[in-house]
Parts: sequence; structure tokens; C-alpha cells
Amino acid sequence: MSSSTDYRNHAEVCLRMIDLTVDERDKPLWATMAQSWLRLAEHAERATLTLEEHTDEDEDEETGSSH
Repeated sequence: MSSSTDYRNHAEVCLRMIDLTVDERDKPLWATMAQSWLRLAEHAERATLTLEEHTDEDEDEETGSSH
């Protein structure tokens, strides 16, 4: 499982906690935590795409081909 998938799963747990928590004062905290996990997932996805792009470029340079 990828990091971004793990992060999205954590966000889902936080969102479920909003419905399960008894203390209304805790709901904004869970919402903020869910948002933070989603941002982290997006960052991880962008980092993976960037890494894949650089890997493709390195392979092209080794074989002498271009996009």
C-alpha cells in the first residue's frame, strides 16, 4: 500500500470520528486532522509523480532516447 493510500485511510478515520465523537468541541479537531492527512496524501502523490518523471528522464538519458 502506498503512503498516499495510508494517508487517505487516516483521513477517513478522522472523518468517521467526527460522527462518533460525543464532545462537539472535538469535531473541528477531527476535521482539521482529516484535512491535514489529505494534504499529506496529495503531497506524497505529487512527490511520487515527480520521482517517476525524473526516473523516466534518467532512463532516457542512459538509452539516448528522448520523449
